[in-house]
Amino acid sequence: MLTNFLKFLKGYVVIRLSGYSPERFLNLCSRHRIVLWGLRSVGTEYEMCISISGFKKLRPLVHKTRTKAVILERHGLPFILYHYQNRKLFAGGALLGAVLLYVMSLFIWNIRVEGNYSLSDEVILGYLESIQIVHGMAKKDIHGEEIEADLREHFPEITWTSAEVKGTRLIIHIQENEDAVPKEIPDEEPADLTASGAGTIVSMIVRSGTPAISEGMEVQKGDMLVESRVDVLNDAGETANTYYVHADADIVIRRTEHYQSSFDMKYMKKVYTGETKTSYYLILGKKRLDIGFWNRDSYEQSDSIASELPLRITENFYLPVILGKNTQQEYILSEAVYAREEAVARAKEEWGLFFEKLRIKGLQIIENNVKIEINGSVCTAEGDYVVEESAVQEQAPEITVPEEPAESVLETD
Repeated sequence: MLTNFLKFLKGYVVIRLSGYSPERFLNLCSRHRIVLWGLRSVGTEYEMCISISGFKKLRPLVHKTRTKAVILERHGLPFILYHYQNRKLFAGGALLGAVLLYVMSLFIWNIRVEGNYSLSDEVILGYLESIQIVHGMAKKDIHGEEIEADLREHFPEITWTSAEVKGTRLIIHIQENEDAVPKEIPDEEPADLTASGAGTIVSMIVRSGTPAISEGMEVQKGDMLVESRVDVLNDAGETANTYYVHADADIVIRRTEHYQSSFDMKYMKKVYTGETKTSYYLILGKKRLDIGFWNRDSYEQSDSIASELPLRITENFYLPVILGKNTQQEYILSEAVYAREEAVARAKEEWGLFFEKLRIKGLQIIENNVKIEINGSVCTAEGDYVVEESAVQEQAPEITVPEEPAESVLETD
């Protein structure tokens, strides 16, 4: 890639060689270190590429070998500049455009957030703006580690984040867990593990600490699961020594929850009239320029659909220019009643979204007994479901330091 770019900068020509001894000509070029490439045979003649500086050295070699070299094609920047040497404004504009592209490549023109679910793009971008991470900032002012630390500190539900600069884009990768509890106790300090929710222990692997419960037991929120206290017993089974550790375990708790949701069979349905109005706008940096206004009050009820197209040169080289289109679709509200199939489909969609949020939080759906019933004008989805999760939280232990026995003082007369 770099070699081709250098060839373009220096310029080269495609020549056709004919004559008495072309093979001797090629040997002499090799001896004089004249680089040839793209060599191919065309009948009794040869075609090849050679740099401009190499072509200027061919005259004595051509004369010596009784051959003839004819230029077929010219390529590269020197020939382009020569072609436009009388068009100074064009050349100046091209140079200015190249400089402008280089300058723009030094800034961030697109910030993208990936992996977020409960936190919207607007919330995260709004926070980034509050800490001066905005579109149009210089790439040299982007400090990924500081951005990552700020996001984790401000949003406790974010468990992992990464800030990556690609071209003129800043990409924020996020992993979040709405139930995640920030770890406040350092690893080197003692900590107990307690239940963050009620349920039955179905799996338990303890790596550090003393188990306070076993598989199959019922626990309530706040119950002790693994103690940080570890007793060392002597041969007689008595406590010889006690020390405290940072408890560590994988514990899965299963519990049964109840789900209920209902909605009216009657609803107001949008009936689109087919009337639409379209407007366009242009965003330059932070300024918006509307093109083709419409009367926003011309439709009593309407939906607005906006689509934007950021201009870019390559996949990651975004420009501070966005073309936008806004379409208004008129509708009227009409009273309607769900058909049984439509009601069932809506109820399933609602509980599907509910269960999907549970999965995002780290819960695993083991059993689903939700049923749908339609009674008169109401559709109800109700039933129990079983989930499993790692419902543990750390807690500072109450460490009791044994008192040293008091020294007795022997009094003498």
